Amino acid sequence: MTEVASQSVVELLEEATLSDPGAIDVEESLHEVEGWDSMGMVMFISLVGERFGVELTVHDLRDCSTAAALAGRIRELVQ
Repeated sequence: MTEVASQSVVELLEEATLSDPGAIDVEESLHEVEGWDSMGMVMFISLVGERFGVELTVHDLRDCSTAAALAGRIRELVQ
């Protein structure tokens, strides 16, 4: 997983936060994303589990401030 993973994570973030396609940049602070609240986070964790077969925690979400950072964490968990 390389840049494709980052884009896949962005797509999942957009789905989880009900954002329009292309609305979230891979380096954008997740704190600035509308819909990145507890419901969006729970939905994102579920979508990541379905897509990548890994289990993110709330701590992972707190520690990763961008989609790129989340993609890196997911790569660590997949290996």
